[in-house]
Amino acid sequence: MYWQSIIIIFSPLVGAVTLLLKDKCTNIASSIIANLSIGISMLLSLWLFISYISGHNFSESHTLYTWYATSGYTFEIGILADSLTIIMSFIVTFISFFVHMYSITYMSGDKSYKRFFIYTNFFTFSMLFIVFSNNFLQLFIGWELVGLSSYLLIGFWYNKPSAVSANLKAFVVNRVGDIGLLLGVILIFITSNSLSYNDFFDKLPLLRNDTVNLLGLNIDLLPFIALLLFIGAAAKSAQIPLHFWLPDSMEGPTPISALIHAATMVTAGIFMVARLSPLYDLSGYVLDIILVIGVSTALFMGMVALVQNDIKRIIAYSTISQLGYMTAALGASYYSFAIFHLLTHAFFKALLFLCAGSIILKCHHEQDITKMGGLKKIMPITFIAFLIAGISLMGVPSMSGFFSKDLIIDIFKYSDNSIAYYSLVLGVFITTLYTSKIFFKVFFGENQLNIKKRSDLEHNHTLIIPLVVLAIPSAFIGWALFDSVLFNNFFEQSITDNTKLVKFYDLYIYHSVSFFLHSFASLSFAMVTIGLLLSYFLYYKNMNFLEKIGSKFPLLRNLLLNEYGFTHMSNIFIPRHVKKLANLVWVKSDVNIIDNFFVNGTAKLVSFISSKVRVIQTGFLYHYAFTMIIGLLLFLIIFIKF
Repeated sequence: MYWQSIIIIFSPLVGAVTLLLKDKCTNIASSIIANLSIGISMLLSLWLFISYISGHNFSESHTLYTWYATSGYTFEIGILADSLTIIMSFIVTFISFFVHMYSITYMSGDKSYKRFFIYTNFFTFSMLFIVFSNNFLQLFIGWELVGLSSYLLIGFWYNKPSAVSANLKAFVVNRVGDIGLLLGVILIFITSNSLSYNDFFDKLPLLRNDTVNLLGLNIDLLPFIALLLFIGAAAKSAQIPLHFWLPDSMEGPTPISALIHAATMVTAGIFMVARLSPLYDLSGYVLDIILVIGVSTALFMGMVALVQNDIKRIIAYSTISQLGYMTAALGASYYSFAIFHLLTHAFFKALLFLCAGSIILKCHHEQDITKMGGLKKIMPITFIAFLIAGISLMGVPSMSGFFSKDLIIDIFKYSDNSIAYYSLVLGVFITTLYTSKIFFKVFFGENQLNIKKRSDLEHNHTLIIPLVVLAIPSAFIGWALFDSVLFNNFFEQSITDNTKLVKFYDLYIYHSVSFFLHSFASLSFAMVTIGLLLSYFLYYKNMNFLEKIGSKFPLLRNLLLNEYGFTHMSNIFIPRHVKKLANLVWVKSDVNIIDNFFVNGTAKLVSFISSKVRVIQTGFLYHYAFTMIIGLLLFLIIFIKF
């Protein structure tokens, strides 16, 4: 396990460094190096995952490197390999590999082809660094590396002002979350004298009744730490009110969108809370806050997707909404359900984005779905792949998204939390509407772009193979892992909710087949059915119906387009204050201190000294000989004196 874990983590980094050091590297060589390095990690992760579900259970923690050790304190880089690590590693590497394969053709015409693969490899390494961490220091380092690499990827086309604005917004918002994460880690270190997960978890019973003084108020220590850490998670996983950076991240290439939204960055927050489940189980009111934020995000961000016409932005808002479902499960302390939905969501969301990428390529980089149409016959493989991913996102029974999403909804159904239950059920209806909107607008109706011939893109293996491969788990992985993983003590050694899951399974679920059969009598299925029928009439029979409604209710439409005011908050308040601070730092520190004093000042000093010294450079040999004699005499006088 030790060496396998090391190879999984560092293989993408080796690929990135290799590409970075090769001055002259063809596109073919770049793609081979990048895909090979990710492929090695993917195969090893897949092997470990299959081994684990086959019964070879293990949980290992090793120290890889000790940075600093003193009396009572140790700072180290380590590896934690357990069920949560293995399933996350499998998700990250599997999605990353097929995104890389897809990118071979998608990015073929880009001048920065090699740079693209350097960034994506580094991004994958950063996420794996988080996943395999066994201490909070390593978690924070990986957290920042993911933030850095996402900044580079979102702003990949740095000549576009919109891309620069988007990566700056993502960077600033995530730094706000990182402050909370850092403060939480500092408090953990101060109170437990360790940064190790296991050491902290062992001391939780002793810290349960401790308080921290904040502005004269005594606040319970553990809930306060949990809240600070969740601020970091909320920013990374795009939860209200720190969500508004994610739709703008669509400015990067579509494969990057698939990578960020499906397997890396946005899943980091969900993973961290699940990893720290022993802490959150003792955090009381913080779980209620997480629940409210998750339910609100799932419902309200889905509604925003209804008024969007950009295909990538619609899928982006669906990501935020689905992350809300995961966060709601975390708030209910059903951490395994959140991870299970993270797993299924990764496959169908990556598939949706890659389908969107193929559609955009075929439509000459047009992203407005109102300008598309009639692509069913032109792109039949993409049509089928999008259909599978779309109905999985809706939660149609038997699809992977159904198993994970309906489990989360059932938490609140059987716990009598009616507000959360009906909000999430309404979210299913909304999800069906905006997913169907893409489906009918893009693949049916009249072809608006005069694209007549069948797509040559669908004869390109590097574009089609990822779609076909990702479509399989999007349809069937729910069946495959529902009983064997979720309710078979898979997370027993890594997540604290195992006993709760077994009880829930025995009382309400019984097995996957019964869960599937009972779903047809559920309110969620009714919402999917109504949503599909309504979408048929809204988007297929009467294409302009919703536009007419929007024109009659402009205030509601503008409210949704502006994300309930969050758009203005992000564009006006936060950047304005950040810009003021940045200008102050720039003028005072960069211009006055660094440039004028150190850089220009040093140059001026050297120039002044050289101008004075230059006058003694006469070019006559006897002058130099005389100077040497004088210097020698001075040296002898000093030597004799002392």
